[in-house]
Amino acid sequence: MFGHLRVYPRRGMARRDMQAIDVEPAGIDIMAPKTEHRCIKLYDLAAQDALIVKQEMLSLDGDAAISRHALPPAGDATDVLLMGTVPQLKALAGKLTRQYDRLCSCAETVTGILDSLEARHTLGLGDGLETGDRTLIMGILNVTPDSFYDGGSYATAEQALEQALEMADAGADVIDVGGESTRPGAAAVSTAEERQRVIPVIEAIADGIDVPLSIDTSKAVIADEALAAGATMVNDVTALRGDERMAGVVAEHDVPVCLMHMLGTPRDMQDNPGYNDVMAEICRFLYERAGYALQQGVSPKNIVLDPGIGFGKRTGTGIEDNCEILARLPELKSLGFPVMVGASRKAFIGNLCGCPPEERLEGSLGAAAMAVANGADIVRVHDVAATRRMTAVVDHVARTDR
Repeated sequence: MFGHLRVYPRRGMARRDMQAIDVEPAGIDIMAPKTEHRCIKLYDLAAQDALIVKQEMLSLDGDAAISRHALPPAGDATDVLLMGTVPQLKALAGKLTRQYDRLCSCAETVTGILDSLEARHTLGLGDGLETGDRTLIMGILNVTPDSFYDGGSYATAEQALEQALEMADAGADVIDVGGESTRPGAAAVSTAEERQRVIPVIEAIADGIDVPLSIDTSKAVIADEALAAGATMVNDVTALRGDERMAGVVAEHDVPVCLMHMLGTPRDMQDNPGYNDVMAEICRFLYERAGYALQQGVSPKNIVLDPGIGFGKRTGTGIEDNCEILARLPELKSLGFPVMVGASRKAFIGNLCGCPPEERLEGSLGAAAMAVANGADIVRVHDVAATRRMTAVVDHVARTDR
């Protein structure tokens, strides 16, 4: 007898396989979701809650891993790792909603995570950019003298406009203009200097092309002036921590804002960073920062999350946090917001490939391809044309039928 493993990276593939077997259509509707297995981690449940959750999952032929110290007589609080198919997890949520408040909260969390993995988003950029069917490309336009890769290349408004036109022609969906380097060890620049660098460039580009513009800044006054000059998005590497007024500016203009994870500041972020679980800590941080943004009046439709590749992440020491982030990117997707990844030509690629920034195109495309395959909605890149060709292939492999 011949047999082989079947892999269903896309939802529609399992359905087509069952149709080829000539399964009853109603049966396909029931069975296809059973081909999708998920693991969901819940944190710090009371022992009583964890034991109930485990028993309910076992009753559904799934399972849940809990600490041995949650069992009597210890009865310690525990994290819980749920393991089951999508129908099993949905059934668990249904059962927990009939329990007391803490378990109802668990049910809401499980349901929210499952829904988030299927969510599509519309970003308020231009006529509206849709996520889901294809990856959006943000072109990097640094008008700085000291950025790690292209510092000084686009110092005048004319040079910047020429580069923006090239990126637009190459297929950029958004162009991100930055006037302050955030490379490791970079010093802050004054508001006056940053204003002088970015505002004339944004005005020139906004008048010259139709591609939406993002302003890469952590200063509220620069964001406000850039949005008035024609930008329609804010990219804040401090996740609204750098300037307490930033959230208000974003809320007032009603524009998308990207919240990024970073340890410390660009000047000190690579000074011995450390994590117990890098992706879990990034997810918790960005969950809290998104919550803060919502409290400050930022619309949920305007929040984008960035795990901060290269920003306070371990690399070149036998531990490659950036690679783990790329592999575990769906965990960040489960928070329910669009995800942006910027790995272009960064140091970890140089460490892995043994090459300087100007020779990191292939490594950058490899990193971006992994991000796309694992659900990134936006990739932030220096090389728009090459990335567009790559995403045309990876999107077709990873997203068709989703």
